[in-house]
Amino acid sequence: MENIAICCMSGGYKNVFTHGVLRAFEERGIRVKAYAACSSSVLIAAFAAFHKVSAVDLSLWSDGYATSRAEGNQSGAMLQSIRQLSAEIKNNLWNPQAARLLVVTSLVKTEEAALVTQSDGAKRLGQMLLINALRHNPEWKNKNLELQMFDTRPDERTELLTKENLDEVAYASTRMLHAWNIPAFINKKPYIDGSYTSICPVVPLSELGYKEIICICTEKEKVTFDLFSEEEVPARINNSTIRFIKPDCELKEMGVDFYTIAGNGLEDVYNHGREKGLSF
Repeated sequence: MENIAICCMSGGYKNVFTHGVLRAFEERGIRVKAYAACSSSVLIAAFAAFHKVSAVDLSLWSDGYATSRAEGNQSGAMLQSIRQLSAEIKNNLWNPQAARLLVVTSLVKTEEAALVTQSDGAKRLGQMLLINALRHNPEWKNKNLELQMFDTRPDERTELLTKENLDEVAYASTRMLHAWNIPAFINKKPYIDGSYTSICPVVPLSELGYKEIICICTEKEKVTFDLFSEEEVPARINNSTIRFIKPDCELKEMGVDFYTIAGNGLEDVYNHGREKGLSF
């Protein structure tokens, strides 16, 4: 599958659906050359890249949720998950047989924005950006952010993902300003969640030459390019065909949302993802 890549979008705890899809693919022996991930899909995509999704159980999500409730924010939950899985990723992701992994981040490129995003004013800015997203207003993003892809393969079009910066990259990719209270830096540069510049990194995969992209979605309906975009991701970009795997209903209805888990939601959404992966 030389020219096939899998794209995993952001979605908070809703990425337990992605977890189920990737587990189904692993069960069927489906291997592709590259995985691209954003925000909460990064860790599970990393395990998919070296074919050990089965080693990750649902405690990844339930333990993180318990921590977030205890601390009142998501930073501790993500850092806990990174500590839990980082060693296994570092031991396997750079082996020759592993697939390429690309991780979406948003570089904060202006000094003014860097001061705010890495300070106590970040939460208020994050709330403002959510309003901008609802209004499809990308002005702040266009002025202050730059999409960057970190990549386990050396490529002049991407930044290099290494064992040394893995933890920083994984954390930075998830840092939504309204819900994360610990700043994110990679190589001493300020970053925030990849969703601000690319919720669903199909465009970078297309630009890297992948002809068929399987996009695992955490939304039933419209999937847009970034948090502020109104434009729906089409079934074809440049010379690439996009094939979507979407849940049959809004995952919130099944008990899992961006920052909340209710009832048997984790198990139900995971199993639904696995079913959709098997049927695909």
